[in-house]
Amino acid sequence: MVGDDGMGGNAEADLKWRVDRRIEKLDAVAELLGEIKDYKAEDKQDGFTEAAIMDAVKLKRADADKVLATLTLEAEKGVYRRAVGLPTDLATAQRNAAEEAETVPESKSKRGRS
Repeated sequence: MVGDDGMGGNAEADLKWRVDRRIEKLDAVAELLGEIKDYKAEDKQDGFTEAAIMDAVKLKRADADKVLATLTLEAEKGVYRRAVGLPTDLATAQRNAAEEAETVPESKSKRGRS
């Protein structure tokens, strides 16, 4: 017999169970996402870079072929940077940035604040 809700037999109880189990899992996911957000804040406070941590996490979880492909791409980027005259190491990039900062004229907004 079909009830007033249009569901017969144990369908109503089954549907409630299915909805409740989804809610339970979604609540668990929300809790985990909150924990990850706290981890990110802690990492930032301790001076770590989120993008670098996430890159390490992705590589650590990847299979050997994915790691190889990533490292191959990074090596190719180094070759391309050298070919077009871009810095390929941090010290050179920092030196170039410092030199560029010395040659860029001060903006009008900065001069007006004195």
